[in-house]
Amino acid sequence: MFMWRRVLVRIDFIGAVVLTVFAPLVLFFRAMFKGTLDQWMVLIDYWRSSSLLMVTVYLLIGERRVAFICGIAARLLIAWTMLRSPSTQDVLFERWRWLVSSYCVIGAVLNIPLFRCVMQRHWSPLCRAYMEPPKEFGSLMHPTVPYTKLGRVGDIGLVSFLVGALLLGVRWLLRHRRGNP
Repeated sequence: MFMWRRVLVRIDFIGAVVLTVFAPLVLFFRAMFKGTLDQWMVLIDYWRSSSLLMVTVYLLIGERRVAFICGIAARLLIAWTMLRSPSTQDVLFERWRWLVSSYCVIGAVLNIPLFRCVMQRHWSPLCRAYMEPPKEFGSLMHPTVPYTKLGRVGDIGLVSFLVGALLLGVRWLLRHRRGNP
């Protein structure tokens, strides 16, 4: 049974890379060269929200318990960002937007059992299975850097993300108080 979980986790990691990194990069450059400002702006919002997913990878490399909460939060934030953004006329873009939103919501729901990993004293096989693909990524991208340092990068990324989100929230509140949406 555990082997199937490891395979599913690996498939999820690969799916996340394809749907949340490669596809939006292609769409971003396509929108940039095509001159479609509306798609470009949606993708900028997307990259802001999806940066929490990359932070999650580095937190998992460093075996930080908060990574399991961040992963679910990142998926929900991506879906919320995509679903609240204005519709475009591009069929390919809209299909990706709905696909990534659905993938993120379903993934967040399926990852709810991972909340147990936050409270466990010792890592369960399921928690360890979720750390394997990010650690392989860390070994591939940063072969000479210890996992503990990559975990610190994740810590810094999380703090930076939270400060950025707080500043955006304050800016939004100030704009809406003045009546400028």
